[in-house]
Amino acid sequence: MNGQQTLRALLDRQERERQLVAYEIHDGLAQYLSAAIMHLETYEVGLPGGVGSDSHINEVLRLLREATAEARHLIAGLRPPALDELGLVAAIETLVADARLEIPHVEFAAALAEERLPADWETTLFRIAQESLTNIRRHARASRATIGLTRQPDGGILLQIRDDGRGFDPTAIPPQHFGLEGIKQRAAFLGGTATVTSYPGQGTVIDVQLPPPVDRRTGNSV
Repeated sequence: MNGQQTLRALLDRQERERQLVAYEIHDGLAQYLSAAIMHLETYEVGLPGGVGSDSHINEVLRLLREATAEARHLIAGLRPPALDELGLVAAIETLVADARLEIPHVEFAAALAEERLPADWETTLFRIAQESLTNIRRHARASRATIGLTRQPDGGILLQIRDDGRGFDPTAIPPQHFGLEGIKQRAAFLGGTATVTSYPGQGTVIDVQLPPPVDRRTGNSV
């Protein structure tokens, strides 16, 4: 097995594991939490003082609802259901909604119409967008970020993530920081490239260019 095949196998295995954990949380923990909330709400209605009359039940319900929200957040971080059910654009929109909690202005524009890309392309583009937004939230101190997703004239895909944060020197990234390298490796996995342009005090731009998507089953471009 060569290096490219090893990378493909590792990424495929990682995605399968993420998906399984997401399903376990959704079908197990999240369902139990929802059932507990419904039982308590039903019990609360029958109390002499009605809904909101028992401070202890109110607090338990609050904690259960927060736990449910956290479970949903974990599911979305592992592998959002929207990626499989609705596609790449909807899944990135969930990332953008989360990012707006910490970055004042986040914009997302997609020019893919309603088309679905092969699973490999959607997963790769989603993970790159996810890692990029995570890096912006953790390190950039940005007030604005934009994401653009477009189909190129040759059929290829361009994903661009831009922020107005503090920037950095890409040649001075410590070797133990794998985020940017992971983005480049994911792009290379599909025969594409990821270019990082940044200067201290001038923000960062990540350009990811992938070749026209190919359906593995037929070998045809899509």
